[in-house]
Amino acid sequence: MKKTVLLIIVMVCGFMSTSALAQKFPAYYPKGFQETGVIDAVYLGKGRIIIGDIAYRISPQVVVRSRSSKEDSALRLRVGAMVGFKLSGNVITEFWLLPDNYDR
Repeated sequence: MKKTVLLIIVMVCGFMSTSALAQKFPAYYPKGFQETGVIDAVYLGKGRIIIGDIAYRISPQVVVRSRSSKEDSALRLRVGAMVGFKLSGNVITEFWLLPDNYDR
């Protein structure tokens, strides 16, 4: 009985630490994001992107941030990627790449 309880406690702690690690971001990530969503289509040459079925323009000076780099390439914006983003009007000026399991 004690082994079963101990095993359950260890498993619960393991799941909790995994979800906590998934939400840790570098200092250059904000505490919260203005908007989040999954990328549906990317048209970098045309300066457009579709996120959650909504079309947005992308600023020519857009900044893309990833957990591994403070300034990353816009080529990292791919269909299916979860992103946080900052809007100025209907123009996206900054992206943050998020893990697929990001909990809004």
